[in-house]
Amino acid sequence: MADGKTSLAKPMAALLAADEQLLGGCKAAGKNAILKTAVGGAAGAAIAGGKRSGGLSDAVPQDKVFWIGATNRRLVYFGVGAFTSKPKKFRGETPLAAITSVAVKRQKLTRRLTFTFQDGTSAVVDLYRANSPDSLQSALEQLLPGKVAEEQ
Repeated sequence: MADGKTSLAKPMAALLAADEQLLGGCKAAGKNAILKTAVGGAAGAAIAGGKRSGGLSDAVPQDKVFWIGATNRRLVYFGVGAFTSKPKKFRGETPLAAITSVAVKRQKLTRRLTFTFQDGTSAVVDLYRANSPDSLQSALEQLLPGKVAEEQ
């Protein structure tokens, strides 16, 4: 099983502040991103609800494959290379202070996280099981005490 934190270490190195540490990471996908790709075009966008909210949730990519990392200050997002799924291009960030809750639902093939933000918007991401979702979840539980809860 690949370690998401290790995969993000190199692209994050130049972006970390002096007192900032990368604590966890995982390869992810936007909610129903796989379905969007399989169905294709307008039908896929309609199924997945392709509209953006205009709030804090817009920073969270909804691609078929991207990387999410957790530092002691923020969540960071990276796009992947054209011919590889390794983290390449920095896509954005969300300050930890903007996150009000994280709901975790374990599924057969993924772990679904629903992030709720201070402005009332939310974003859903599916974590790939092969890329250490425990690393990211553990980091979030440490960084956001009392805000991360498992759903049944």
